Amino acid sequence: MLYIINLAVFVVWMIALLRKKKLSWHTLLASYSIAVFCADMLEVSLNLLLNLYKFPTHLAKNPVDENELGIIFADTLILPVAFIIFVYFARKSNRPWAISLLFAALFTLLEWIYLETGYMKYIRWNLSYSAAFYVVGFRVGAYLAPRLATYDPPLPYRVRLLCFSHTIIMWIGALFAEPLLKMYQYRPGVFADRMADCRFTDLVSGDVLTWLCVLFIPMFPRRLKYVVFAAIACLGISFAYYSHYKGWLIYHRWNHVLMALRYVVPVFLVLLYDRWELSYEQKRRQKGNT
Repeated sequence: MLYIINLAVFVVWMIALLRKKKLSWHTLLASYSIAVFCADMLEVSLNLLLNLYKFPTHLAKNPVDENELGIIFADTLILPVAFIIFVYFARKSNRPWAISLLFAALFTLLEWIYLETGYMKYIRWNLSYSAAFYVVGFRVGAYLAPRLATYDPPLPYRVRLLCFSHTIIMWIGALFAEPLLKMYQYRPGVFADRMADCRFTDLVSGDVLTWLCVLFIPMFPRRLKYVVFAAIACLGISFAYYSHYKGWLIYHRWNHVLMALRYVVPVFLVLLYDRWELSYEQKRRQKGNT
């Protein structure tokens, strides 16, 4: 319940700030995607693979599902929403270290509360390690904030495309696989922990498609991008079907058609994002030339 309360507070805070219309939708999506991408890379390594700490969220019946729900709340909801708020305040700040340390202190305090109330458990971790990550993360965020808020200049396009592609492909998998809807699961047997086995396989296979999107979609003119989209989606579908044939992918309330859509939909959304962002940049350049 504490995670839900925390998320609700940050969402209300974000909405109150966004009503002032100081950030564009491009800024919101770029900020959210960058936060998810960075947090996801760290969480998969430190939590799932190295087992340095866990999230007993008290939202599921077993500790494995509880931990994965904690990852979803912390890294794909709470922290990205907080980063959007941070960008709002840091975009014109003349004291980047001050705003960075303030948000780092806030999240260190929240983590201490999680520990004291039993919503987080350290195994081979320490609060000072988390504090250091928060300081570094928000300080880098303070450097990026003006570029995210104004697009003048914007972050390199491939960086934005990388983060968005990872986020949308990851979210589709997290929604329909474990621990949320539990409609399918990857079990190649790489890890004894079933959740680590499923999420690691889903994320790695998804990130292969992400890098293909980043490498190839910007290279081709608009009329040929649909061919690239189809090829990347077919590659993901082929991996899933092969995994199912080998017994590495288990369907519960799932089938081959739904699995095809699992890859077609996010890659198509990446293609739409590509058109949206490039159109926005083109309009900005035209305004600058007039």
